[in-house]
Amino acid sequence: MAIQGYDFDGAAFAELLIRKHYPERTDKESALIRDYLLAHLQEFDRVSFSVRVGQGATLAPDLLPAVARATTFSTQKRIDMVGYVRAQAFLIEAKFRIGSAVMGQLLTDRQLWLEEFPDEPEPRLVAIGRESDDDALRVLSSHGIDVYLYESASAQ
Repeated sequence: MAIQGYDFDGAAFAELLIRKHYPERTDKESALIRDYLLAHLQEFDRVSFSVRVGQGATLAPDLLPAVARATTFSTQKRIDMVGYVRAQAFLIEAKFRIGSAVMGQLLTDRQLWLEEFPDEPEPRLVAIGRESDDDALRVLSSHGIDVYLYESASAQ
């Protein structure tokens, strides 16, 4: 399975836990991802950040090759983090507030993932956040999406 992104295996896990920032993430997203990794990193064989899936924008045929590559890269869908347990992928989205929109994002990520890796097992879908509401949690759960909520450091 060829993945583009920022890849870390077990040898680099200790580094991940002491990082303040994760690739292509804001400070708030990085803090949230760190909370998730502190609780779950040991469950994974490896993790990748900012994994791109999908075709991206339709390109004009006369674009310079470098411009075409950059345009494709910047318009593909980006999965915040993918965790792997052997061949099983966990598609993970980090949002401060988990609402119904994250379901659309994760289902889109899932479909594009399956198109790109048709021989791999069905990916697990995970949303991580600081807050949510009962309706969103119930709906996400009914679609098989695992949700993990972590209090912010200021609330502790």
